[in-house]
Amino acid sequence: MKSVFLKLVAGSFVLVGLSTVPTVAQPEEAMFGKALFVENCAACHGADGMGSGPVSALFAEQPRDLRVLSKKNNGIFPFSEVYQSINGRREIAGHGTTDMPVWGDLFMVDAGPSTFHPGVNAEEIVQGRILSLVYYLQTIQE
Repeated sequence: MKSVFLKLVAGSFVLVGLSTVPTVAQPEEAMFGKALFVENCAACHGADGMGSGPVSALFAEQPRDLRVLSKKNNGIFPFSEVYQSINGRREIAGHGTTDMPVWGDLFMVDAGPSTFHPGVNAEEIVQGRILSLVYYLQTIQE
């Protein structure tokens, strides 16, 4: 799993810089993203991404059905917008302000330099994890 993650981190700068270029998730990237999704997102968005997680009833506005992002964007997966939403650059009422998303520091907690490859900083690790989530969401589109 660590080697998959390091590959994601290595590609994160290119992918973020080329946010308008459509990318296709590789199976191993999506697998890591699915694990992150189940652990961090399924409580609100549901294990299937339909927006009906166990705590979704607590929100004034139902969490989005993440399986129809492409459908609502003329059949094109909105890669950059999804990345920015997860990253916190786009304000999402259910996630809190862009300054402090509810889960904002979660990925940073265990991203210490001794945990991963020397020379990979915590921000790169966070970018890799976000990319993994985006790749996974791309694979569940209807």
